[in-house]
Amino acid sequence: MPQNQQFQYRPRFWDQEKEELEKRLKKIQNPENVTAEEIKENISMTFRNRGGGADPKFRSAQVMQSNKILVLTILILAVFAYLLLNSNMDFLQKLLN
Repeated sequence: MPQNQQFQYRPRFWDQEKEELEKRLKKIQNPENVTAEEIKENISMTFRNRGGGADPKFRSAQVMQSNKILVLTILILAVFAYLLLNSNMDFLQKLLN
């Protein structure tokens, strides 16, 4: 019976933090050789780090603020709907009958 084909697979380890550190050190050592692509990458890295992944307190504060705004909006809409329904109660009764 024929044997299965065997592969020589050697897994490689990739350290993203180390690679980013090396890139930053390279930029610091040669600031005049910075390309537009590297500037774009630096800006996107800044957004990625500050977007909630880097600081959990910052993200939880943003979520809390968003939740407060959502609750306030729902309350305002509920009050507005209550006032609208109470002011036009006769009109609604005529529509329903």
